[in-house]
Amino acid sequence: QAAENLALRFGKTNNIPTTILRYSIVQGPRQSPRNLYSGALRIFVTQAFQRKPLTVFEDGEQTRDFVDVRDVVKANLLVLRSPRANFEIFNVGSGRTYTVVDFAKMVIAETGSPSPIAVGGFRRTDTRHAVSDVTKFKKLGWRARFSPKDSIREYVRWYREEFVPRRAAERRAQGPTVPT
Repeated sequence: QAAENLALRFGKTNNIPTTILRYSIVQGPRQSPRNLYSGALRIFVTQAFQRKPLTVFEDGEQTRDFVDVRDVVKANLLVLRSPRANFEIFNVGSGRTYTVVDFAKMVIAETGSPSPIAVGGFRRTDTRHAVSDVTKFKKLGWRARFSPKDSIREYVRWYREEFVPRRAAERRAQGPTVPT
């Protein structure tokens, strides 16, 4: 919040249009399966393709607001083009909640994986419920168009093209391609 206030003050003082966007859980194709900070989509899809249990902490009923990267791109373009966005702060999310266990089930359904969902464990820093209030951004004309199922479908399609070998001959020619 201090950085946001500083950016807005600097922008106003120097007459530089400034807008703050607070992103919810952004996901979609090209999200690195090797980056540990890529989040639930990367973790669940990687586990599903490796036929490992999908690890869901706590009871799985914690809620999240997942927003597709394509919606985030449109959000950025909207504030760049709209003078009404100047010197404002907007939350960028879907405005809808999904439980983490339901998200894991969507990944299993899309990948066709036999992986079970392993619920349990605890991470001290986890937030129980996180959803973005996008009411203010909607007044600017923005709406999230893509659902988590859309994001999962596109990510799985991309992941299959990039990391899952199609035939044994390709596997031999390319060497190991499934990330560990």
